[in-house]
Amino acid sequence: MILKTCDSPSAWQDAGKNCFVRRGLMDSFSKFATWFVIASCAILPERPQAQVLQEEDDYNVIVVTSARQGGAQDARRFRKAAEDGMPRPEMLTIEGLMGEHDLTLPSTQKCEQMFCLVTEAMPASLPGRPADKLFVGLGFATNIDEALYKRPPLNLVAVVDKSGSMWGEPLELVRQSLRRIVSQMQDDDQLSIVLYGDESHVWMNPTKLKQNRRAILSKVNAIESAGSTNMEAGLKVGYDTAFDSQKGFPGSTRVMLFTDENANVGDTSAEGFMGMAIAASQRDVGLTTIGVGVIFDDSLATKLSSVRGGNLFFIEDQAAVEDVFSRQFELMGGELAHDLKLTIVPANGWAATGVFGVPDSLMTSGRDGAIAVTIPTVFLSNNGGGIYVTLGKSSERANLPVAAIDEDGWLMNVSLSYAEAQSGKAGTDQLTVAPPGAVASAPLRLSQNLVDQFLHMQSATTAYHIDNDPKRAFSILSDLENRLKNASLASLDSELKLVGNMRAEAAYYAGYSGELPENIRHRAISGRWKVVRATGFVDVFKGNIMTFETEEDDEGYVQTERVKPPRGVEESETEEFAVNEKQIFFKDSDIIFGWRLVGDRLYLKDRAVGSNARINLQRIED
Repeated sequence: MILKTCDSPSAWQDAGKNCFVRRGLMDSFSKFATWFVIASCAILPERPQAQVLQEEDDYNVIVVTSARQGGAQDARRFRKAAEDGMPRPEMLTIEGLMGEHDLTLPSTQKCEQMFCLVTEAMPASLPGRPADKLFVGLGFATNIDEALYKRPPLNLVAVVDKSGSMWGEPLELVRQSLRRIVSQMQDDDQLSIVLYGDESHVWMNPTKLKQNRRAILSKVNAIESAGSTNMEAGLKVGYDTAFDSQKGFPGSTRVMLFTDENANVGDTSAEGFMGMAIAASQRDVGLTTIGVGVIFDDSLATKLSSVRGGNLFFIEDQAAVEDVFSRQFELMGGELAHDLKLTIVPANGWAATGVFGVPDSLMTSGRDGAIAVTIPTVFLSNNGGGIYVTLGKSSERANLPVAAIDEDGWLMNVSLSYAEAQSGKAGTDQLTVAPPGAVASAPLRLSQNLVDQFLHMQSATTAYHIDNDPKRAFSILSDLENRLKNASLASLDSELKLVGNMRAEAAYYAGYSGELPENIRHRAISGRWKVVRATGFVDVFKGNIMTFETEEDDEGYVQTERVKPPRGVEESETEEFAVNEKQIFFKDSDIIFGWRLVGDRLYLKDRAVGSNARINLQRIED
């Protein structure tokens, strides 16, 4: 399709003499085109190492080394998906969302053993959950001094998916990760590399880092993509290598699996992989899973990371590689405690109405409202973690007021048992949760906001994908955005960006073009439009139907349908366009229009100097 402009409306009567098809505009368009295709990428500043947020806290605070449960350690996969559309509900875990924040609760007592609990309570404020009256944090602490901590020597087996789906950027991210790991490892550490695709084999035998870094990097750089994805065989070779190299090694052994998780050969079931991971954990071989690239599907990896000694990270670009392996590598294998069990018994008149921070499969209910939570592994971490419990009226008080809280009383008894990861020595702790203080600490307020965010992002993504109701998703996300803004916590800036991206996507598909942020407002031109006026063209007429289809890369197609066109003009033609928030470029016609959307009207004006060509359109509702 080529739109033909005329010098003036009067020239329509003499198209052969006065009409022209303009060329040579690409130079003037090139700056726009360059801006249009380049995506900005910001590297977040490194988070401070202080373990306790100090906002408004009036405590005699003892700073402790941070610890958190294993499993998903970030929500990067979900955030990346939100940049290009609406993420699916199953892509998000509460552990991953909280794992990106330091939630270390302030403590007034020093932890005297390997593992301790820190508690704090505040009034609950979770919209949609009226039964929740109190929000209780159960934080983790340790007597390990982070400044003096030196991990034991590491025997690391990197298991790398080199299949065809990893070709290009995903495999380059793996190579970058391995280079960073080599730079972080100590001289007495040991590294092996296993590759899997159609076949699985040891690419590099166990090699000490001392005096071998250059040779190791050469092997890393030589990894190339090929074959299908037999993850089962790759993990088996990886674990066999770990067991063999573990013998006589004076330190810890860990397998690190790099994959986009598109297993398509061999046993692809979760049960098969879980069996290997569980058996390996019983032989003191942990598993760190690194999800790679934008096509990563984290359902299996999330299950693997819940096994004792397991954790999960996601890398989508070079900035993520730097963050994960520069900040967190030294602590990835820092297993503090195994088989940690929390038993929670609310006071009379109270009941636990929710538990957040672990998968449902790790919780059981007992007598008298008791709840037992089992955490396979607790790791040293840059970001402190914990378990969060909401309390409400017990069933016997269903028709009575909320039980009174004695100022000197208690809300909940919590008992703890665990085994030290290195020695196997058993440890215990027990404490009571005191009533809320006058002002809740910043970490606890942040934690409650993150639980609120998780619950409502789950509801919004379910409304969008499962119920096919983008308007409801938009409403949920709008309310959530307002609450996060009103929380006045700087730690929520990244979450506001995430919710804003999701809200914009819901607004677009709900038809709320006025709610779209400027950078994606051009998507509102998508749909069917009727030409109500056309000036300066010989092949665009009143009554034509123009259908715009925009794609995720801000390009698309426009189809023009004409009723009884004049001789020589096609009834239907299609051409490509590129668009930003101010201009739209019809590629075949070589015309740049400025565009403006007012209600159900779309106005296009030719940007060429001296041209009066324009098209006015009205949206056709489906």
